[in-house]
Amino acid sequence: MRRLRSAFILILAWPLGAGASQVTLSASAQTVTIAERIELRVVVRADAGVEGIRVEVPAGDYDVIGRAQRPAIRAADGTTFEEVITVAFFKTGDFTVGPFRVVLRSRRGEGGSEQTGQLAVRVRSLLGENDKDIKPLKDLLAIRGDPRHLLPYAAVILMLILLGAAALLAMKKSRGKGQAEAAPLLPPEIELEMRIQELRKRNLLPEGEFRRFFIALSDVIKHFLQRAYEFNAADCTTAETVARLQASESDGKIVAHLEAIFGQADLVKFAQQVPGKEAVDGIWPMIASMIAEHKRRREQALAQAHVQAGR
Repeated sequence: MRRLRSAFILILAWPLGAGASQVTLSASAQTVTIAERIELRVVVRADAGVEGIRVEVPAGDYDVIGRAQRPAIRAADGTTFEEVITVAFFKTGDFTVGPFRVVLRSRRGEGGSEQTGQLAVRVRSLLGENDKDIKPLKDLLAIRGDPRHLLPYAAVILMLILLGAAALLAMKKSRGKGQAEAAPLLPPEIELEMRIQELRKRNLLPEGEFRRFFIALSDVIKHFLQRAYEFNAADCTTAETVARLQASESDGKIVAHLEAIFGQADLVKFAQQVPGKEAVDGIWPMIASMIAEHKRRREQALAQAHVQAGR
């Protein structure tokens, strides 16, 4: 009888391990433009038996840009957990975010789950006529009489504008010169090598964040091309970038490697393709080969400069 009573008490006490909890979902904005970031906040109020949470974000019309868990706030009557999920939409329309499943973790493992509500988000390409911050144009002011008496005033205003522009340009040049003297730029290939190492430390590939990885990789390489080949690669498509490289780069292997990297990046970014392990692993040797070739060219140019200086 005593054993039956103990088992009955355990059965009644078991659901209390996870405890009752309150879950809320909020957004930093619910009307945005394409690619504008939205912070989704999941706040969970649980009793002391809950040690942590795990928020499951289902696939949707948005891309998850980042996630961050805030430190838990513990009090005598319970614990508050918070996770911030940053998303962005890349097409227009009215969308629904949520519900998200929140798994409650206790000392014994996963002790139950809760579900958030839903949020409506409207995504537009540009601000339209019905937006409150766009007002109709006022009627043109009618000017009577001969307008030539306004010419002296216009000349004075134009002179002030020119003087202001000249002063601003001189200030920018002076500031840029001071910054250049304080911190000389690294050679393009050395900067590329350092930024590639930093990208690999972010562990985006092992976490399955392929789209975020290839967006960051494209930005790093295009910044290198802008410095090394002196053209604005950030505003060029893959075809335009390859064409500019073919006109200025004599090493066909470098052009082929960059074309392969940008082609793979386009498939992941725009076609949502998941790359294979061999395709990802093959990127690093191609980048290392390009960096080594540019280092060799720089060392050769320095050696020739020393020879000419010795003459």
